[in-house]
This record gives sequence, structure tokens and C-alpha cells, in this order.
Amino acid sequence: MSIWTSKPYLLAGALALSGCGGLGPYIGETTSPAPGQVAVTSDRVVVTGPDGFCVDPTATRDSGVTAFVLMGNCAAISNSRRAPQPIMPAVLTASISEPSDGGSLRDSIPELDAFFRSDEGLGLLSRSQDPATVTILDSFHQGDIYFLHARDSSEGSVEGVGADYWRAYMDVDARIATLSVLAPDGQEMSEEASLTTLRNFASAITAANSGDGTFVADPIAPLPPPMPVTTPRPQPSGALWNVGLFRRILG
Repeated sequence: MSIWTSKPYLLAGALALSGCGGLGPYIGETTSPAPGQVAVTSDRVVVTGPDGFCVDPTATRDSGVTAFVLMGNCAAISNSRRAPQPIMPAVLTASISEPSDGGSLRDSIPELDAFFRSDEGLGLLSRSQDPATVTILDSFHQGDIYFLHARDSSEGSVEGVGADYWRAYMDVDARIATLSVLAPDGQEMSEEASLTTLRNFASAITAANSGDGTFVADPIAPLPPPMPVTTPRPQPSGALWNVGLFRRILG
């Protein structure tokens, strides 16, 4: 199920949290928790973001099997002007899939382009789950992470976000993390800035789940150079090699 339709109500508040500098009036004097990271699912996958982004506890959903985390401006979430703010206005989301005993995203990267250009894949990317509303603008992989830039013309259930967005798909141990960078309507965010934010988001999550017990958000080591997605490898006739993988992506 697409995060656009399964959790539309979660984005409404976050759109107000995404601006830098223009926080607007504060309601009352009480501050709210704004953690920089959160551990979700039964195996405690850590979700964290670049500097200035904090977890919105009211928008986090964790069933133990799967999870959804929304991150926005730390100052706005905490209701404190002393809290850090991100360089770029954006809302970040992370969806964590159920675990799998076999098969990984990295092994299937050559096939992801074909999947996301299919009706099923385009429907996954659509806010209204209508494949006709989505145009894929770019896709590539860096290391074991698959990046996708798309434009969605549908209104769907979510208001206040731009039509363009960047998304990354990556393995986190036995799970798949789907990361998104959303730009609010009326706030300009260049393609370069969006992609940089997404790369930093992916790098922060990779570092936080590295298993060495340490996490340092900055500096973030550069990812390998972009690689075009190659022609899919031939598969045995009738093979169901990718069914489980794509079901996990679809949630």
C-alpha cells in the first residue's frame, strides 16, 4: 500500500513543520518532545535524519512488523526556537518493511527500473494509486541504494505538497527502507537540494544501523558515483523470484 493513501493524515501537520525560518506563531509556551532518532520494529531499526530534522512522535506508527516515521523541522516539532532547523524546507518519511529470510533489494536493483515503469510500480508511486498520474523523471543507483525521481499529477488524499519528489529504496538488515523527500507547495527546493537531502537521509540511516554502536550525522561519507540501472538479468521462465520483494516494497 502506498504511503500516500495509507497515511495521508500524518503529512498534514508536518507540512507546517517544514519551513526554515518562517515558523509562524507559537501556541503557548510548552515545548514538545522532538527526538533526533527513533528505533522501530521488533528488531529496533533506527530511523534518523540530517541535521535539523527530528521525529514527529505523533506521526510515527510502529506495529513491530512494519513502521512509518515522519521527520520535520526540529524547532517546529519541539515548539522551541532554540532547537535546530534544517537547511532546506522539506518533510522526510521512512517506511520500514516487514523482514525477509531470503532475497534483498540490492540483488534486484537491475530489475527495479522495469518494475517501477510497470502499471503496478507506477501505481505504487501515485498518491491516488493511479499509474496514469505518474511520470518517472530519473532513476539510478549508488552502491546498494536505488534512487528515483518522479512527478505525480494526482491530488489524492494529501494536500500541500509539490508534484515532484525524490525517493530511495535500500536494505536495512533483513528489511527494506523506503525514504522520501517531499517539498511543500510554495517552497522552492531544487532538484539538487532534494537529492542531497535524500542522500544524507539514506547515509544517516545506514550509519545508525551499522552495528558498531556509534552514529555521527556529520560529516557524511560520499556515496559511490551514480550508476545507470542496467538491463535486467535473464530469469528462468515463470520464475517468481521478485514477487516477495515487490510485495514488501508495496507494504
